[in-house]
Amino acid sequence: MKRLDLQHWATTVFPQALPLPVAAGMALLARSAMRPHGGWLLLAAFALAGLALWTLLEYLLHRFVLHGIEPFRTWHLQHHLRPEEPMRTPLLFSGLLLLALVFAPMLAISNQWLATGLALGLLAGHVAQEIAHHALHTRPDGDSHWLLRRFGQHRLHHLHYPEAAFGTLTPVWDHVFGTSAPQGDKPEA
Repeated sequence: MKRLDLQHWATTVFPQALPLPVAAGMALLARSAMRPHGGWLLLAAFALAGLALWTLLEYLLHRFVLHGIEPFRTWHLQHHLRPEEPMRTPLLFSGLLLLALVFAPMLAISNQWLATGLALGLLAGHVAQEIAHHALHTRPDGDSHWLLRRFGQHRLHHLHYPEAAFGTLTPVWDHVFGTSAPQGDKPEA
């Protein structure tokens, strides 16, 4: 099978992938500050809901798109084979994802204030996931119990259980959908 080399495609890598979603979030915040349509506490609640929703979207994208649909599956397999190399993401995919994270809430929720909160949470989750994923491949330093647990699960996903441990930010959806990796460093020989 011929390997699809992402070097020949228009791609982006971490941290160059971050300015666009951060700028979109700042634009949404600026827009909100200029024309508030509701209480800030309500906006924050919807942002938290958006962050929680992102963890589900990230799980679903990782499990069903990156591990199931070509050409993403082949590209993602390259990441599994060479996890130390920066993960390249096609600009078209990044752009479409960003548009969906901003505009899907606007189309789904008639209250633009609440939709803005949801979009902000989705964008924050996307940025957090990019940063966390990068940290998971650079061996986290320090004593962050959360990051070390996520590192262990992500390592199991890469090395032993590619059909388990899909969540980057949280193991919740792996538990819900029965895709948690067995505990321990590696499977029995």
